[in-house]
Amino acid sequence: MIKVDNLRFTYPGNTDETLKGLSFTISTGEIFGFLGPSGAGKSTTQKILIGMLKNYNGSVSVNGTDLTQIDSNFYESIGVAFETPNLYSKFTALENLQFFEQLYGGKTRDPQELLEIVGLTKSANVRVSDFSKGMKVRLNVCRSLINNPSLIFLDEPTSGLDPVNLRKVEAIALAEKAKGNTICITTHDMHVADTLCDRVAFIVDGQVDLIDAPRELKLQHGERR
Repeated sequence: MIKVDNLRFTYPGNTDETLKGLSFTISTGEIFGFLGPSGAGKSTTQKILIGMLKNYNGSVSVNGTDLTQIDSNFYESIGVAFETPNLYSKFTALENLQFFEQLYGGKTRDPQELLEIVGLTKSANVRVSDFSKGMKVRLNVCRSLINNPSLIFLDEPTSGLDPVNLRKVEAIALAEKAKGNTICITTHDMHVADTLCDRVAFIVDGQVDLIDAPRELKLQHGERR
């Protein structure tokens, strides 16, 4: 599904590299997690994988297509929930999803169904400006699924959620995996990584330090206390 080889990236005006030779693969149907401290390069990596950041060095391919060769059709099959929800505050929850639905040419999902899955049915006609942070995060997850994507990127998808709604988002991720879809999760939450991810990559100072299944990492590096 995704193959990255020796990925390097420097933001314009900076002298230090943000990404320093990342290499990894993500298989179809896998939930893959990016972990690491703030500023390590996790979100930068995601932005490159979705085609937002250009002028990188190295090679990145998705479904066998080099990212330098993608066109608008690429975005028909991917869904993205950014860490900061990109929603229209003057629109209601339902109006937001109906608006984003119109941006895609393929089959989309029922907005009401998505709102029900994340527990926002009663707030469907409430303006997003009146939403709490957790409600915006859940609506943002809905937005990432509206186009029925086969590749989903979730950046801090559980930020600001209480335990009940956290489990709803976890259930959504597992349901998408059961359909054979691929999910990339960027998170600081070790519980989320441990519960959901088939494999995790620890990114520290722009480099991948470790890639393995959470269980294997705990067996290798954990200690009883």
